[in-house]
Amino acid sequence: MINLKDILKGKVIMLCIGNIECGDDGLGPYLAKMIKDKVPYEVIDAGAAPENWTGVVTRLKPDTIIIVDAICFEGETGDIRIFSGEDLRSGKISTHDVSPKLLIEYLKETALADIYILGIKPESNKFGQGLSACVQKSLDKLVKALITA
Repeated sequence: MINLKDILKGKVIMLCIGNIECGDDGLGPYLAKMIKDKVPYEVIDAGAAPENWTGVVTRLKPDTIIIVDAICFEGETGDIRIFSGEDLRSGKISTHDVSPKLLIEYLKETALADIYILGIKPESNKFGQGLSACVQKSLDKLVKALITA
């Protein structure tokens, strides 16, 4: 298992993705608002269109890119896990659409950075819902860990 403190090295960009109108899918943008200007990393709220931020990410020349998103994997709702970009590319984990896979492929070639996915297992991504209580609790723990890292 990958440890958060082990990957927060060099110039780090946290690319937080998701749709805040679709329940737990919005966890990325919520996290971005919670940690912006409180951590020593570049935090980007990429919303539901992370592909629009690839030029910015590449120009910033990061050593490490951490993509934050709702990810489906074995475990309990609200579980937080860190995966390598290879885990998504190999099909070990899945997201709600193909966009993160293409994003990782593109960034791997253009940014020349280590890429990780910080995934939180969602409860629901239904339109019109807010964050579930268990995902909110996980975000609160994550914020605390990132601010003290």
